[in-house]
Formats: sequence, C-alpha cells, structure tokens
Amino acid sequence: MLLELLLLLLPSDPVWQSFSDWFSREGIPGAPADVLKAYSSTLTSQGTSAATAEAAVKQVQAYLTAHPREALTLHFNRIYAWTEAPFSREPSAFLKKVAATRRPGRALDIAMGQGRNSIYLAKAGWTVSGYDISDEALRQAARLAAEAGITLDTKLASHDEYDLGQAQWDLIVMSFAFTRLSDEAYMKRVHDSLKPGGVLLVEGFNGGPRPEPNMILKAFLSYHVLVFEDLPDVADWGRIKAPLLRMALEKK
Repeated sequence: MLLELLLLLLPSDPVWQSFSDWFSREGIPGAPADVLKAYSSTLTSQGTSAATAEAAVKQVQAYLTAHPREALTLHFNRIYAWTEAPFSREPSAFLKKVAATRRPGRALDIAMGQGRNSIYLAKAGWTVSGYDISDEALRQAARLAAEAGITLDTKLASHDEYDLGQAQWDLIVMSFAFTRLSDEAYMKRVHDSLKPGGVLLVEGFNGGPRPEPNMILKAFLSYHVLVFEDLPDVADWGRIKAPLLRMALEKK
C-alpha cells in the first residue's frame, strides 16, 4: 500500500512515458483493458512486483482518462507503424465508385490515415486536403505522396481542432473516420463546409441496432441521398465481415 501511494504521488509523466515507449515498440492495439493487462504482464515478466505493476497500471489508466487526445494519438500511431495492422492500404472501392461520377474539385479527407484515399483522389485531379490525429499516419502519407509525385495539404488535428471552413469542399470523405454521426454540432460543421452540390461520402461500421427504423437515413434527409447501404461486408478497417454503412449525400 505504501509503495502504491508513493507511486501515485510521483509525477505521472515518467510512468506514462514508460508505458508509451513500451506500447510504441511492442504493444498490440485493442481494448484498453486488454492493453493494460498485457502491459502489467510485461512488467511482472521483467521482475516488477505484482503490487508495483498494479500501481503503475492504475496510473496509466488515470493518465489515459485525463488525456484522451494523447491516448488516441498513441493508439493510432501504433496501428500505422504496426506492419501487421489489419487495414486496407488500397483506396476505398466505394470512394472510387462515387468519385468517378463527379468532376474533380476540392476534396477533404477526414481522418485520412496514411493517405490511401487522398492519394487516389489527387492522382485523379482533385485538390486534396486532409487531417488526422496520428503524426505517424501523416508521415507515411507525405512519403507516399512524394513517391506518387502529387501534393497533399495535411494537418495534424482532431475532429474538434480542424477548421472545416464554410462552403469550400466539393467532396468530403469520411471513410472509417470514427466520427459520431449523432454529433449534431460536428455534422452541422461538415454540412456547412460543403459547397452546394458537394458530396459527403460516409463509410464505416453501422454502430449496431438502432432504436427506430431508418434512423440514420432520416438524420440526413436535408441532403439529396445518392447512395444508402446498410449491409454486411468486409471492412477496410479491421478486415472483418461486419454490418457496414455506406452513404453518398449531395448537399442541396
């Protein structure tokens, strides 16, 4: 108990840094409880007592709760640096299908990752901007863009931090962007940032059963619905078969 109290009185940075270094090198991204369990096992396998490991894990858990943005950056940095990460490096087939029907203009790739969709659009003649919370993802996107001989305008930012602007995008891509479609304030910002006639492309997990039929569709009826699908398929993110939502929505 005394050791645990002493650990809690220490600045959290050294404990967090130790965890961050471990996770960046060898952590397997997953549920926080699973990650912390693996970290505790690593500590004890290195000779740390069970009590000390438990106290360290509690500190890390408290830090994760108090610094969610830093935690997300660490999580996604590890995913993009992890060679075994199960996500597609190829552009979204749904994006390719929708983009082929539009005249190239200005596109925004939300949570762009390593740039698989941004680079495809830029090669097709679009002027592309994008943002992501992972600096590792943006580093990879910059390298791939340079190899492809195209230019991307990228920014390290969260959904709350990025300035979407007003009526400036002909296409907004939200492909496995992990945005909350129920976040009315954010989705209004997205709507307002589209030009009239611009298209919002949404692709991702459908979030499970809805309390009422067609709840998601009804929330987007201010748009002209070009495509709406809610069907099981293999997800680009995770490479698992799951119920997926795909929408192409044109601003009226």
